Amino acid sequence: TQPQSAPDAELDGIFEKRLPPLSPLTSVYYKEKHSEILKFNAKEKSFQKIYIREIEDGGIFRRIRIEGSGKYRSKGNWVLLITENIDSEESVWKDGRQISSQKSSDLGSSSRKLLYHYDRGSDSVIPMIYDSGYGEKPFGVVDGTKNPHSEDDHFQISRRNYSRKEYQGHAYFKAK
Repeated sequence: TQPQSAPDAELDGIFEKRLPPLSPLTSVYYKEKHSEILKFNAKEKSFQKIYIREIEDGGIFRRIRIEGSGKYRSKGNWVLLITENIDSEESVWKDGRQISSQKSSDLGSSSRKLLYHYDRGSDSVIPMIYDSGYGEKPFGVVDGTKNPHSEDDHFQISRRNYSRKEYQGHAYFKAK
């Protein structure tokens, strides 16, 4: 494994996943949109992660918002996000009136950590495993790595492949 030679990543601003809307071809009534952004503050070494999912099914509209915040640490191109609290809210609307609402908070009861890689060339960050709305799946860029924290050819190919996925997008790109 080669030592880390890049200067520590200083992330600032908004990074967003490029996610297409989801709507099954067999339904004329179902529409789904979702978005995920990461907001970094380099001065405070902090971040906010916001996931929004909106589902319209016939006359019923459902909105889910999950927002996490915490601190980040970086070593070269590697960025560790340490989530300190997560707030979630779900509301359901019918005919323009709210028919249900739920809120919950997880304030520091469990610290969540997820390792990301920053690429200066594409100005993007990508988690080592798939993560959407704080739901992690056991696959991702890590599948193409042989040595931890190595940026070898295997890693670069895996990162490039997962950065380009449209369905279950992995990478967050700097908002222009």
